[in-house]
Amino acid sequence: MRVCLLLDEPTVSRYVADTLATLFAEPDVELTTVVYNEYEESRTPQETIERAIELREWTPVSLLTKLLGRPVPETDPVRLDFVVDLDSARTFHVRPSIVDGWKQRIPEETVESVAPHADVGIRFGFGFLVGPILSELDHGVLSFHHGDLREYRGMPMGFWEFVHGDDTAGITVQQLSETLDGGRIAALKTVPIDDLHTWGAVRRRLFVESDDMLATAVENIREGAVREPESLGDLYTLPRGAPVAKFVLKNATGYLRESI
Repeated sequence: MRVCLLLDEPTVSRYVADTLATLFAEPDVELTTVVYNEYEESRTPQETIERAIELREWTPVSLLTKLLGRPVPETDPVRLDFVVDLDSARTFHVRPSIVDGWKQRIPEETVESVAPHADVGIRFGFGFLVGPILSELDHGVLSFHHGDLREYRGMPMGFWEFVHGDDTAGITVQQLSETLDGGRIAALKTVPIDDLHTWGAVRRRLFVESDDMLATAVENIREGAVREPESLGDLYTLPRGAPVAKFVLKNATGYLRESI
């Protein structure tokens, strides 16, 4: 299986490094291509302020959660060349075009250069992808969704499962489509979270449990076991109002329980 990585930069999060190391330890999986995203999103100071106002109470809550919460080492940066051999991989640096104000489309000439040398793409960058990159590779583009997309789509990862008091949370590797978190399921894992007391702990467990998921997804592709989801869950976004208050109380209580 020849792999093309789609990245924003030549560093990846530690959980990404772990899952890539597991994947490329397979004797018949080869990295042939890396495509880097040259797009830089910029906001004026006024736009930044407007965005913070739009998010209302979530802006200070998320900042405090980051400042007061325990570190999530699975998000620490790791150089890609510490994980995989880049010497024989073809490298492209591209600036995607922006569709509908937020979706990203990799240029067709890049896709035409990549497709003969890769069977599947794996996305850890480029935001929401549309266009021929999703269809021209034999097995499309794989991407993590840290949630069971049959129940929870959107973001933030693990947040709504935590706030709703769910006993489990899902991890999906999806074969991307142009429907947000609506792709075919290449791998799916259900992870218990009922023993965890903070959102940070939920996130850490989901990252740790991701390490074998790409290898499983590639094996399922080989076996023809990629499947359409039976249904798609509700589409969630950053919280406002009552869910934020519920989160603050539950997370603060969880910090106290973890410290005892």
